[in-house]
Amino acid sequence: MAGRFTKDEMMQMDPTFLRMHLRERVHHTIEHQLYSIIHQGRRPGPAFGGVVREIFDVWQARGLPTDLPDIKWMRTLMELAERVKRGEQIEAVPGGYLPEPLNPQDMQAWEKLLLGRRSYRHWDDRPVPSWMVEKILEAGMWAASGCNLQIWRFIVIEDPEVLRKFANLEFEVEKVKIVCCVDTRGYDQVQYPPPKKNQLLDVGAALQNMALMAHAQGLGGCWSTFSQQQIDGIHRHFQLPGYIEVVTYLSLGWAAEKVLPPQRMSYSEAILAWVGKADGNCAGGKDRPGDAMMVR
Repeated sequence: MAGRFTKDEMMQMDPTFLRMHLRERVHHTIEHQLYSIIHQGRRPGPAFGGVVREIFDVWQARGLPTDLPDIKWMRTLMELAERVKRGEQIEAVPGGYLPEPLNPQDMQAWEKLLLGRRSYRHWDDRPVPSWMVEKILEAGMWAASGCNLQIWRFIVIEDPEVLRKFANLEFEVEKVKIVCCVDTRGYDQVQYPPPKKNQLLDVGAALQNMALMAHAQGLGGCWSTFSQQQIDGIHRHFQLPGYIEVVTYLSLGWAAEKVLPPQRMSYSEAILAWVGKADGNCAGGKDRPGDAMMVR
């Protein structure tokens, strides 16, 4: 057994599902422990990395590609695991890094993007280049993902007839609709499955990344939801298997309307509790170094 599955089961498994299984096992049985071993001097157990090696042996036996980015990342972690099991002293994770603060210019650009994003519901007739859509999808793929399962799946609709079929009556002339779904099989193979809401959180994180990337490219986007009737229609139209769950979507185009700058209530008004704040001061950001971040 490697995780919840036998070798024979993995030899017959859909490669996409096997890849999710491999990522999840690397994440939970190597990555977590490896950083503690390297940085805190803990000793690896005798079975450290064994389950992942069994799954990866199946991956190779099936002739599946080993040069995919996530597979290469997993192979790096497997190699590090084997080194520490041999007793090698590794001072730092090769290629590892700590978060670094943005310089003032980059921080200004980030705040402009974050605070300036709006929901646009009316677009002009200009087409959206495919490379822009690809950048948006790539941004979604870099969102946080529970158990590193990366369960989000996307349907990109540009055909005007299909767009009309699944239109929102509030919107006008959308050029692209990115339908966000989840592959629920990922959670089926985790030994202690996270709550179902985590699937929706994963999709929400991906969609927020995509909305910000759309805005960064000068596009107008709007995050909205389908009716159950539309969800059923999408399943039929695209002949989706039962394990694909349609969740939400992002509509895109070149904005044909100017909107007022966004405003928000203060974060201090939204705090229910702040236990153990080091300086004992909750002054709406005034205690931070430099200028307070202002909503413009």
